[in-house]
Amino acid sequence: MSIDSRRRAGRHDDLAGLPPAWIGVGTCDLFHDEDVAYAEWLGAAGVETELHLVEGAFHGFDAIRPKSRIAQTFLASQVDFLNAALAPTG
Repeated sequence: MSIDSRRRAGRHDDLAGLPPAWIGVGTCDLFHDEDVAYAEWLGAAGVETELHLVEGAFHGFDAIRPKSRIAQTFLASQVDFLNAALAPTG
């Protein structure tokens, strides 16, 4: 069931209050459209959301070539986001 069909079905509509989200997806990933829609849905609910798009990447590209520059950049983006989200405040 896609995110849009769940939204139309009236389930899980309130995303407000969820923790920050990092979503990374390649432009050739089979989940691209759903991931982008979910990021937009989170943002519309006021959830801090970072969407990281990788041009030309397919699903699992970072696992297949983990030492490639693009995979390293992708991982660094995830780590930076988590470090910021989990950093102690006040």
